[in-house]
Amino acid sequence: MFEFIHQLHQKFTDAGLVDPLQETLNLCDILSGGALRALDGRSPTQITPEVSLDEIVRQRQQGVPLEYILQQTVFMGRPFICTPATLIPRAETELLVRTVLSHAATLPDDNLVIVDVGTGSGNIAVSLALGLPHSRVFALDISPEATARAQEHVDQYDLQSRVTVGCGDLFAPVTGLGLEGQVDVVVCNPPYIPSGSLEKMSAEITGHEPLVALDAGPYGINIFRRLVRDAQTFLRPGGLLAFEFGAGQEVLVQRLVQKSGSYVQMRTVNDHSGIPRVFVAETAVS
Repeated sequence: MFEFIHQLHQKFTDAGLVDPLQETLNLCDILSGGALRALDGRSPTQITPEVSLDEIVRQRQQGVPLEYILQQTVFMGRPFICTPATLIPRAETELLVRTVLSHAATLPDDNLVIVDVGTGSGNIAVSLALGLPHSRVFALDISPEATARAQEHVDQYDLQSRVTVGCGDLFAPVTGLGLEGQVDVVVCNPPYIPSGSLEKMSAEITGHEPLVALDAGPYGINIFRRLVRDAQTFLRPGGLLAFEFGAGQEVLVQRLVQKSGSYVQMRTVNDHSGIPRVFVAETAVS
């Protein structure tokens, strides 16, 4: 295994990539679902049946994200298909999933109804459904391409009986289904990048990932406003709203939630670096 990793690192170094070690670690992480073990002891010229190491190097030199080159990634330790139709699932978002799972563990009943708004590839919805075997999950997204990918993952993990994918704006796909006031958890990883900050981001992100999943208006809180307001219609009393936000947005988000007047038990959850990344609040109980 060490020889395999050494060859990868040397290849990325010779190609002049900025951080060969990180490139090596990222590739090994994505392949960790079994392909990496299959390659152990062999020259890594053909990483997958479709992609050679030379092709990976060529596309990485052009700034194409590794996940899109391989068309796969890992989230919560599980493999997911990854194409430019959806935002790349990131390790930071695992904090959001773990936060919801921790909350669920404190509840007396695990037959939860969960709505994942802006599901993208469905990584959050699938992860929650697998972590909460008695839950019912609705995975919603405005993008037909994203919901098609989410459905693939629902099928991949045999969750068709418990995860329903719907295409439409925010809660539109579940409006009229009788879920009003019945949902235990609304979870969301929304766009939260201010429009003016997009040009400062890495071209690897803005040049390849869908902008609709990144651009959140002038202050980066366009979706937050609607999410906080509309979630009230669906959450039961004491239901949980949990969403990810960007660095430095915690004060704006807290004021926005407080202003709604419908939530209590508000708090932020820090990532491993101590930076607030997830906001949680519960709807008031009459």
